[in-house]
Amino acid sequence: NLSHRGQAVSDAKIRLSMDTEAIQERYTEALANSNLYVNSNIFTATGSVTKAELISLENLKAQNLLVYDGNKVLGYKYEEVDTGRTKTVVVGYEDDLTKPIYPTKTEKVGFEDASNLIPAYGTESLTEMEAIVAASGLGEDDLKTSSYTTVINGKETEINAIEIKSQAGFEAIIDAMGTNPEAVKQNYVFNLPEGESIDLGVYRDWPGIPSFQGIFDGNGTTFENLNGSQGLFSSLYGTVKNVNLANAVISADTDAIGGMAGYLADGASIENCNISNVDITCNLDPNKTYPEGYQPERAGVGGIVGLNNGNISGTSVSGTINVPNADDSFGYIGGAIGANINTAKGDSKISNTYADVNIVLSNNTDYSNSINGFIGDDTHETTISNCVSMGSITTADGSPINGTDLANWGPVIESDVTNMVALDTRNNNNVLYWANSTSPSFDSGNTNSDVLTEEYEEMADGSTVKIWLDSSDEGYAEQAENQTTAAANGIPVLNLSALQEATLAQEAEEEVPDTTQEPIGYEQKAITEEIPIMETRLVEDPDFEGLSSAELEMGLKSGKYQLVTPATENTTQSVSINGTDYELVSLSACTAISEQQNEQELAIAEAEYEKDMKEIQTKDKRYEMDQKKIDTEYDALLTEEESIKNVINKNVERSFKAFG
Repeated sequence: NLSHRGQAVSDAKIRLSMDTEAIQERYTEALANSNLYVNSNIFTATGSVTKAELISLENLKAQNLLVYDGNKVLGYKYEEVDTGRTKTVVVGYEDDLTKPIYPTKTEKVGFEDASNLIPAYGTESLTEMEAIVAASGLGEDDLKTSSYTTVINGKETEINAIEIKSQAGFEAIIDAMGTNPEAVKQNYVFNLPEGESIDLGVYRDWPGIPSFQGIFDGNGTTFENLNGSQGLFSSLYGTVKNVNLANAVISADTDAIGGMAGYLADGASIENCNISNVDITCNLDPNKTYPEGYQPERAGVGGIVGLNNGNISGTSVSGTINVPNADDSFGYIGGAIGANINTAKGDSKISNTYADVNIVLSNNTDYSNSINGFIGDDTHETTISNCVSMGSITTADGSPINGTDLANWGPVIESDVTNMVALDTRNNNNVLYWANSTSPSFDSGNTNSDVLTEEYEEMADGSTVKIWLDSSDEGYAEQAENQTTAAANGIPVLNLSALQEATLAQEAEEEVPDTTQEPIGYEQKAITEEIPIMETRLVEDPDFEGLSSAELEMGLKSGKYQLVTPATENTTQSVSINGTDYELVSLSACTAISEQQNEQELAIAEAEYEKDMKEIQTKDKRYEMDQKKIDTEYDALLTEEESIKNVINKNVERSFKAFG
């Protein structure tokens, strides 16, 4: 019986061990079990916390995520709904009796009101220009601030300027330049009545406009009767353009004299200007000392500019330069430019420029100084293209000079020349042409006799111009204003009037209402009504049968379903659902979804594990007690057996002794 009981306890302990293993396996499985959760932020008064919820269509949508089965969005559908707002739509038109339509007439529009929206091109300020106009006390028939479009550096540019409309307006501006330092920094454009010019004869001794920095646009205006010690400008730091200077008489003891400017600064320019019949006399005497610091040996006298640092284009000059005191040491004299003093090689550019100036010196016939029909001195190497030099160089009595300086034997000294025609100052009947040359001399030119003719032709405006190319020469065009053939053959295009006309204030013809006539109709005004604004929205689908978290998780993991979110500009993978673009979202890359254990199920598993293990421990203790009890009984039996054996042995011994 004791043996059977021991075996029963042993069998029970084996079963208990097997039960323990089963409990641990169930618990391990519970620990390994995980599900997909949506991490939604819940904001509280103390901050934000993350609450994980089992994946569902609802909490995915809260994260802007939808589930797509390849055909539709699960649980939702697109439906047109009323937003509660309205919009105005046009349902028809009717006559607006307050807006009659008149017949039109053609008007030319060139100048408009000045505007703060037009950026400053250079040193000008609209505020300063308005102040200058106001200070003049003149009305809009004389001065006003305007905006207009002109060509600057080859580009059409809209600028603000003071529009000078009369002789009185011009005189007011000259007065302002004498008293207001800001006046020489502004832009000016002339818009005189047709046929009127500016009379500089009102000034007894014209000194030249000093240090001008803005844009001075003559707009084709002629300036007449200049009589003074300098050309139109004494020094020019800005741009002068579209100016015609006629019959100017300039006489002075100064070392920088020019028909348009005594000094042209670096970056400044003279564009599309014509100087006709200028008479310049430089009275500097090499034998005198001048307190002003003038140096006859460094003087620069030119038909356009005395000393040049800037650029000249589309400009002509004709007339005479007199230097009665010139000797072998005198400075620089040129039909167009006295001297180029820009030290940067090629930085000064002279193009499409015509000089027909007779230079008259003293009766000294031997000169080694720089005297030339185009540029007196060009050791700093100007870039010259499409230019003509036709003047002569003689002594006061008309005798030729015996020059030893290279300036006397070529059109320029060191310039890079493209397309130039020049009169050989040694022989007025010899006209030479250079297509492309560096430091050209008369010996390097091509003889082209009879280039200069006495023929004239009529321009489109009725005026006449002298033909400087004989009609039999290659490259001559029948009309001076259209010398495309000449240009194609490498001959200079020197229709300076056309160049100037192309850059005048841009006038446009436009049709404007003629309110003097009866209306021909009325503008239409819209008839409108308000209609509701409808919007296609994603709403819950009441016919959807639902989807459990387990089914949703299985579908996403198997690829049966896909996550999508509204597409953005940077979307690379997209799908169109009911006309709306969505971006495909990878399950593994989606930060809003995490895979984690079910805390509730895990808690149940832990509770069951602890309960089962307690029962196992209780049974194990009971089996231990039963085993100990059996062991105790077994030990007692052994002791009893040993006692019986001892009694028997003693009885046997006594028997042997008794019967021994």
